[in-house]
Amino acid sequence: MSIDHIVSALDSTVAAELRTALDGSPIVTLDGTVLPDPARDAVLELLTLLADGQSVALGAVADLLTTSQAAEILGVSDTYVRRLADSGALPIEMRGTHRRFRLSDVMAYREKFPRRG
Repeated sequence: MSIDHIVSALDSTVAAELRTALDGSPIVTLDGTVLPDPARDAVLELLTLLADGQSVALGAVADLLTTSQAAEILGVSDTYVRRLADSGALPIEMRGTHRRFRLSDVMAYREKFPRRG
């Protein structure tokens, strides 16, 4: 699955009702397994975003990201991410001549400077 898989089909009213019903309750899969708290929290966060009428992009993200992947998460251009790295605003790890960004650093930057619009 690529990072650009967009989920927006769930009606916001249905998502809100599901989130309310699941909040504070364990989420049990079809085989009877109870989801661990981090997985449960992720499901509730997804339902919250969908209830707010937002689309959600899904996909696997490696711990170390390329410039393009970091740009996609931040909603900015590759050039802007390179400028952030060069200025020290976004920490990098060099892999040969390639910049790599820790997912945690990119997410922290996104939280600190949310994109508007």
